[in-house]
Amino acid sequence: MSTDTTPADHGRRLLGADDPAELLAEAFLCLHERPVDCLLLSMGGEGVRPALITRSPLHHLLGEGGAENLGRHLALVRERGAGAVQALIVLGDGHQDLLAPVVRDILRRAGALVLDAARARDDEDPVLVSVRGAAAGTSWILHRDGGPRSSAGVRLTDCGPLREFAETRAAASAVLHGQRIPSACSHTRELSRIGEGLTLPSVDLSSTADSGALFATARAALAALLVDTGTMTPEDRMTKYEQLAALLSALAVDRLHWELLARCVERGSARAIDRESLLQQLVGDASWRPHSDVCAGGDWYVGLEQMRIVAASAVSAHEPARRSTARSAWRALTTLLVLLSWWNHRFATAGDLVDELREQEPESTLAPLLSRMTDTPIFPAWWPSA
Repeated sequence: MSTDTTPADHGRRLLGADDPAELLAEAFLCLHERPVDCLLLSMGGEGVRPALITRSPLHHLLGEGGAENLGRHLALVRERGAGAVQALIVLGDGHQDLLAPVVRDILRRAGALVLDAARARDDEDPVLVSVRGAAAGTSWILHRDGGPRSSAGVRLTDCGPLREFAETRAAASAVLHGQRIPSACSHTRELSRIGEGLTLPSVDLSSTADSGALFATARAALAALLVDTGTMTPEDRMTKYEQLAALLSALAVDRLHWELLARCVERGSARAIDRESLLQQLVGDASWRPHSDVCAGGDWYVGLEQMRIVAASAVSAHEPARRSTARSAWRALTTLLVLLSWWNHRFATAGDLVDELREQEPESTLAPLLSRMTDTPIFPAWWPSA
């Protein structure tokens, strides 16, 4: 069962973790995307900043081996020092309209697995404090009614409407403290148009370009293009397109996109990391921790996401003979995001990106290698904590 694990931001407190709306809001703020069709586990109690929040896709939980994997997940967070656990089963985004029989069936099935996993460990920490649900705009409480250990033995209690994000204390606290509120990429169409207009050179395997400098220039160029109201001259616009094309051309070279990954790892650190043993060091040295810029929602991470959309559009826009550079750049950007997600303990997110890579390039040997890191999983040495 792949999971995304995220610490609460430094200095922020978890407010009302036993309220599904509050836990949903906290997860949204931490993950920088809305939790959908997932199991959220929060380690921490009312008014206590949690060590972490984890997110696991429901299709993993309800699939083959889901119960065993959940047990291992609970054991892992116990070994890492997590306290009391509160579980929230989210159907859709929690507010999406769903048929009542579907809601009750899935909540009971998922609830039975969670309650059984907790019961199997009832003499050990972490202690499961509560199991709740967020579905069809309603908050739910799930508990055993003393019946058989099956979904039929799980009782659901409707606790009233599920509040929207803007109505939560977590949202108000985030605004009060100047925290960035996550938002879905609102420039997808504009980014796609930019990709369609790029002219990409052939890959130069001997290139000595500085991928870090090119990335900084490309982020600035992209920001300017996205806010352009038509006042930019054709010459300036062409220059910025050329800057984007230069980055994509560089990232199409394996050596150069690996160098950009190293720059991301070194962000905020005074040390340099050895390029030849980069992954081994991230697995073995807990002092390497991701800077906020290379976490989901950070400036560098968002820049990579945006450039990936540009590259994908360039792949589909050009004739087959000119797709090679754009395809190689898209593959490189996808790989960078997989590895940064993995380093941030976001294995479910990394796994989704690997699945996309496998779907787009079924003949590639890269996806199976990345899958070993996210599905096994192989853990980075550092661990999110309070």
